[in-house]
Amino acid sequence: MQRTGLYYPYVHFRDPAWIKAAALYLPGVARVVPEGFHVSDPDHVRVLRDDLDFIQNIDPADAVEAASRHLLRLVDERGEEVRSRFGVHGTGGPDAMDVVNAEPSPPGTPAPVGNRERFFSPRGRPLAGLYPGEMSPELRDTLFGTGLAVRRVRNAVSHDAHHAWVGMDPALAWVYKCALTAELAGRTAFLPVTDQEAAHTAIDPWDAERMAAVLLGGAPAPVGTGDLAGRVGVLSVRCVLPARLAGVPAEKIVELRKKYEPEFFAYMDAIARTTADLREELAGIRSRQALDHYVRQAVHKDFEVELVKLREAMKGVGLQTITTSVSTTFDTPTSAALASGLFGTVGGTVAGSAAGIVAGVGATAVGILGGARRQRDAALAASPVSFLLRIERGLKPTTAVSRIGRALRRSAGASV
Repeated sequence: MQRTGLYYPYVHFRDPAWIKAAALYLPGVARVVPEGFHVSDPDHVRVLRDDLDFIQNIDPADAVEAASRHLLRLVDERGEEVRSRFGVHGTGGPDAMDVVNAEPSPPGTPAPVGNRERFFSPRGRPLAGLYPGEMSPELRDTLFGTGLAVRRVRNAVSHDAHHAWVGMDPALAWVYKCALTAELAGRTAFLPVTDQEAAHTAIDPWDAERMAAVLLGGAPAPVGTGDLAGRVGVLSVRCVLPARLAGVPAEKIVELRKKYEPEFFAYMDAIARTTADLREELAGIRSRQALDHYVRQAVHKDFEVELVKLREAMKGVGLQTITTSVSTTFDTPTSAALASGLFGTVGGTVAGSAAGIVAGVGATAVGILGGARRQRDAALAASPVSFLLRIERGLKPTTAVSRIGRALRRSAGASV
């Protein structure tokens, strides 16, 4: 099954390159949007959301009570320890309106530099703001009453000054968001995914014991394997992505997804198979370093090696031959003019000369590629990574020679 991603710990995607890459290895992404929360998406997110239907909003209401109970239990059982490390201290009283520049972040993350904060944690970290709809009324009242949160703290990141926010230590907010994500994932079968490198502990069941272990220390739990599909996906797609993916138009991502949908879903199936094998073999593993090693090893075997084989297969059916032929033909001082002539940007004699060259080379191309087309189609159909090849060739910058080569291959019905 191709699982929809569940983005956490934020609502707005922080990394443009990440969300574009995710659209190449996930069928879709859901994000947690409480009722009344105002979403403001940049253009690249709107394109993926509207043109590909890649992004959907999900209200966490069904999971709020369960997640809130976990934190309530932790406060009830180990309240003094939690308050000593994560209690809110400051001036201005519990109803003050302040700007909060921090966001939920894992314990140990360096404190961000904020401004105008009157409230702060015992360790001097600016407070993070959680939307009230993300927790139960009982939990909100308990956090306010025990000094673990303050009322009416405005979150500067969302630029929302119209709602009362719950201001708390970023680490405590982080752990609660992880619990909420896990509860929601359990109810939807969505796969938690994130663009935050430190966030890969937010998968698998969360309860008061796990919260205590993360916040206060304790015996390490087995390394979670609930996010393996996300790791396999991102590692496998990275080997074909351009260096500046953030600058690639989102429309190009949409085009690749729509044009090669059957191959995309075959690639999804390959990710699911690799993930299932890893989860069975690595159940109970306790070393994250070892887990990362095994995941990379599996991605290399199941995707990188297969991609090399597919590249070689494409060369073997005549595609390399025609590329070489075109490159040789246009390796002249007038190559730029001839190339532009092929696309109708110059006229008269130059265009006629270019057309003659195309006709000559094209005759050879058809002969080479006509018999290779069936071999090409068979190789692509048989490979679980053909979509990765589509990405590699669809997103990399193109030259005049490569554009001409593609035009010739299309004319022979053998474009890749």
